[in-house]
Amino acid sequence: MKKICLTLLLILFSTSVFAAQTQIAQVNGMMCIKCQKMVTKALQAASPNATVKVSWPEGVAVSSFEDKSNLTDEDYKEAIAGTGFEVIKASGLKA
Repeated sequence: MKKICLTLLLILFSTSVFAAQTQIAQVNGMMCIKCQKMVTKALQAASPNATVKVSWPEGVAVSSFEDKSNLTDEDYKEAIAGTGFEVIKASGLKA
């Protein structure tokens, strides 16, 4: 659990330094780089203006926006769930 929390914080701060809004999700079930690419592609399709970073070993997805996200937290979850993976928790953070 500590590893996940530290990873979330690291990813969050490294991607959102200049972001007006960031959405982050804990994703269960990603087992390889192909899984990571599936989630990345789905989030990029749902939010073309976002900078998307996904890590399969940590089970984390982060989307950063220069302005405001076009997705609600529920839409963000659905975009990931559409790939077949379970979203444990998702939340949006504003700068």
